[in-house]
Amino acid sequence: MNVIQHLKADQIPAEKTGLIVDVRSPDEFAQEHIPGSVNIPLQALSASAEQLKALPEIIVSCRSGNRASQACQQLQALGFQNLQLLDGGLQGWKAAQRETRVFKKGYSIMQQVQIIVGVMVLTGVLFKPLWFLALIAGAGMLVAGLTNTCMMAVILGKMPWNRLPNQQKPPTNCSLG
Repeated sequence: MNVIQHLKADQIPAEKTGLIVDVRSPDEFAQEHIPGSVNIPLQALSASAEQLKALPEIIVSCRSGNRASQACQQLQALGFQNLQLLDGGLQGWKAAQRETRVFKKGYSIMQQVQIIVGVMVLTGVLFKPLWFLALIAGAGMLVAGLTNTCMMAVILGKMPWNRLPNQQKPPTNCSLG
């Protein structure tokens, strides 16, 4: 079995950034990414395997390295070789003072979910007649945790202020990694 090579951001020459596959959600990628990187969300990686086989080597990245590590394991199981993991992901890239593309559009989907759930719980606790709001928020988070599908994120992803240019499908989970 091949070993996954770990790379620090300063080990990657600028001309190689086209080989970086970012496995974060489209929402996360649109907010900030490494110039020239390609977004293939972790959930869609297996379906995109044929396209990736044409690349001589693949550098995998995410926000911190957790999802990228999972992606490398998936790709390795599919027979890929010459896999490289960007240590620290986008955070490591920025810590090395490397350039990123930033598109600020307000709060991320995850932040919006957290704000809404927080307001629901706080309202339910402070205003006793609205206790059911805390119950709904808690049940929703339980289901989201068990299924890795956050319906609130799906709904928020369809809102006009969250639509991304050329976005095919709104995000379906609240994962950070």
